Amino acid sequence: MTSFLSNRTKTKVFLGLGICVWIIACQKEDAVQTQSGPTPMELQVPPFFPKPYLSPDNPLTYEGVELGQKLYNDAILSSNGLSCSSCHHKDLAYSIPLFMNQQGEAISVPPHVNLAFNPDYNWNGSQPILDTLCMDDFGPAFFNTHRDSLYQRLSTHATYPKLFQKAFGIEDVNSVEYTLLKQKICYAISQYMRTLISADSHFDRFLVKKENLNAMEIEGMSIFFSEKGDCFHCHGAPLFTDNRFHNNGVDSVFIGMNQGRYQVTGNTNDLGLFSSPTLRNIAYTAPYMHDGRFKTLEEVVEFYDSGVRRSSTLDPIMTKAGKESGLHLSDYQKKSLVAFLKTLSDSGFITN
Repeated sequence: MTSFLSNRTKTKVFLGLGICVWIIACQKEDAVQTQSGPTPMELQVPPFFPKPYLSPDNPLTYEGVELGQKLYNDAILSSNGLSCSSCHHKDLAYSIPLFMNQQGEAISVPPHVNLAFNPDYNWNGSQPILDTLCMDDFGPAFFNTHRDSLYQRLSTHATYPKLFQKAFGIEDVNSVEYTLLKQKICYAISQYMRTLISADSHFDRFLVKKENLNAMEIEGMSIFFSEKGDCFHCHGAPLFTDNRFHNNGVDSVFIGMNQGRYQVTGNTNDLGLFSSPTLRNIAYTAPYMHDGRFKTLEEVVEFYDSGVRRSSTLDPIMTKAGKESGLHLSDYQKKSLVAFLKTLSDSGFITN
């Protein structure tokens, strides 16, 4: 009887151990399955930058960024050989000099710099969400994407099926409805664009005492951040934009694209208002203003010094007491201001 009980006890022990092993194995398998999804990525935000605008519907992942970077630089999305990078060249801080729209209007292409910190996009703020910024690009004005050929190119590509699976769990691109597929493509591209952070310019290195500014750059900085130049009101550090809309006096009559924010809101108080562009990497993003009317920074400074045009929506900052007819800068002060603006260039951003 003792021997029988011992064997039965042993059997129970072995059965119990077997069940435990099976449970642990299942738990490990579940863990592996859970971990097989996209890997969360934490955006590396400079300590002096504001909080970025992140999307709960499109969380940042390493796999999403990898897919987005490849799509951003690939003409596979278009039927005409264009890609996002066709209008956003890395060596020009992800911009190009000008783009002609279907109305024949010249548009200065905004650089893809620090977009994670923008509350809206495009010169007139027509897009409030980065995740959908490139949805219109599939249309005839840019990519002129052919639906069927897009499915065919992506599904038969050597790497895209795996990248879509890793980023979004899509096993078969062909099984995804077209609007949803475009959305996932835009999600990936916007994840990548959120990582394009520029914060290591000559001026940034000066602030942390790694480099020095020369006398002319110091003079320009003083003009920029004082009432003498008033630049800081719309282009304050650290982003060098207030991400708000202003009529800075480039026009007094507003036609077509020059209507600015009015084209979005229909409010006459918004005629001629445009989003303040970031001045980071400004030396790489000529020409300037929404329509690229100024070819050089020298022309821009000259405009603010003596060329502002009055209208009913002109920003009050442009006609402050004592500056109704301009800034009245000397030649040396103008050159100094340009010199300072060039310190906002981040060479590592366009080469890394």
